[in-house]
Amino acid sequence: MSLLRRIAVVLALGCAVLPAPHAALHAQVSPTHVVAINPFLPLLDSFQGEFEKKLRANLSVAVSASYLGFGDGDSKRYTNADVKLRLYPAERALEGFAIAAGLGAGRQSTVPYVDCTGVNTPCRSARVSRTGPAFSMEMQYQWLLGKRQNTAVSVGGGAKRYFISETANSDITEFMPTLRLTVGYAFR
Repeated sequence: MSLLRRIAVVLALGCAVLPAPHAALHAQVSPTHVVAINPFLPLLDSFQGEFEKKLRANLSVAVSASYLGFGDGDSKRYTNADVKLRLYPAERALEGFAIAAGLGAGRQSTVPYVDCTGVNTPCRSARVSRTGPAFSMEMQYQWLLGKRQNTAVSVGGGAKRYFISETANSDITEFMPTLRLTVGYAFR
């Protein structure tokens, strides 16, 4: 038997043994995980991403990370890593309205303003960075789209509180508003 004929037989047997695609779609249950990123932030040399896992019908846990830079030459930078507990009141975890509380670590980095008028030497300011715990609260709405519900889109917002000790010229932000726009992949 030629190699081509063997391949055709294996494919035919495989098709006969596998269930029909429409049966697999009807038997599929809703996703239990979502991996998502903000698709626009990389255009600004920034990042926001998250991995979320369904725990119960109304509860999920998420691990997120973000990096945001603002100002000329990213004079102000925020780097965050958080673990969030997310409550879905409609008891459809990973889909619909949700409220989340998060704990994590935040790092703020700034280049302080230095007045260089009247100085004969070039003016340089060193970057100052501070790290500490952070607490966040957010509300969001997430859609699971498509026949298989494997495209996740979420929008939301909230606030983050940094517990970082402020020192001279550190320009630490204590409260920060947060916005959420992510697109991702939902899977079982």
